[in-house]
Amino acid sequence: MGLGILKDGKWISRREQEDSEGKFIRPSTTFRDKITADGSSGFKAQAGRYHLYISWACPWACRTAIMRQLKGLQDVIGLSVVAAEIHENSWEFKDEPGAIPDTVNHTDYLWQLYLKAQPDYTGRVTVPVLWDKQKRQLSITNPAKLFGCSILNLRNFLNKIQIFILMICKKLSMKQ
Repeated sequence: MGLGILKDGKWISRREQEDSEGKFIRPSTTFRDKITADGSSGFKAQAGRYHLYISWACPWACRTAIMRQLKGLQDVIGLSVVAAEIHENSWEFKDEPGAIPDTVNHTDYLWQLYLKAQPDYTGRVTVPVLWDKQKRQLSITNPAKLFGCSILNLRNFLNKIQIFILMICKKLSMKQ
């Protein structure tokens, strides 16, 4: 797996993920802006302004895509999907089932998107990513901040949907 990192705008295909005691290190995300209705955050909620980048292989990104769908934002927020497997050069846009090319920035690798936002960026390259097309920069890389919901709230909501679907299936099977 290609768990690389950008350092001063240069892609490094390997990064240390453990401290001296062998514990996993998860660096914090860098782009943590908030989208507001009135734009007071500098990022106004506007149809067509944002583009979402995900990987179906990432549970956090999948939840973000689910929220986009459940909130009916498919025509409001565009979507690009990297290949399911991460390799030496990070998340890659490939012509394969489930992948959707980067139609906004036309990048081959997700790390190139980070450099469009900040040419000297140092840090992880993660999904999901929300791109502000108007400002031409990353606005959010923290999954819990996307769509103004916490993962816990999303999980509870999805559990309720699953229970509802199971109840409907049970009722339908009783009728037959």
